[in-house]
Amino acid sequence: MPSSRVNQSDDGRPDFMVILGLAPPYAVEDVKTAYLAKAKEVHPDHGGSVEAFNELQAAYDRAKHYLEFRSDRRRWIANQMADYLQVGEVVEQLESFGAEVVSESIDWLKQSFGDFAQLTESITSVRLIDSANADAMIGYMVGQTDVLGQLRRLELAGCQVSDEAVLQLEAFQQLEHLDLAGTPITKDALWIVDSILDLESIDISDTSIGWWTRRKVRSVMQKRQAAKPVTPFRSDL
Repeated sequence: MPSSRVNQSDDGRPDFMVILGLAPPYAVEDVKTAYLAKAKEVHPDHGGSVEAFNELQAAYDRAKHYLEFRSDRRRWIANQMADYLQVGEVVEQLESFGAEVVSESIDWLKQSFGDFAQLTESITSVRLIDSANADAMIGYMVGQTDVLGQLRRLELAGCQVSDEAVLQLEAFQQLEHLDLAGTPITKDALWIVDSILDLESIDISDTSIGWWTRRKVRSVMQKRQAAKPVTPFRSDL
């Protein structure tokens, strides 16, 4: 039987419920209300700290999944299973292009729901090296943005990739790391830096791009890393 462990406080409450200040019986609406109330106190814009707000954000997400899983386990599993099968299909297709794919489930879900956490796996990294299939793979990926919503890293070192294909990566606004080392791209492809504001690093070594342009790109990346914002307050709950 899969485990459904959670870290508990001395009084038996899950640690995320303690952070939210809730005691049993737990209800979804109570979780939302507690999150909104505490967010006003700990958000950096209201005098709180980044660490405290991120801890509260994580507690809210954990509590929500916890209640969904506990209240209707069959429905939760069925919903996750559909997504899991779709992720599997995308992984298989990416591997057919010659790519290495990394998928992960959230650590706290592993601790809380054991083997069921596998159903929440998301693709976080794709690596294609020295391939002539890069343009075709990117075209496929752009059509799967709903499945690739957690993609953070894309490595295309040595691939025959075009500027046009690189610019299509604008569809992945969550992308943080892009490796284009040794590719035939030109400076036109670097519009992608302005198109993906979450991009924190881009490797353009061993390309025809000049040193001055590389310097400017490196400066942009350094500024973004230094100014990385806190998770925004979820006022739409």
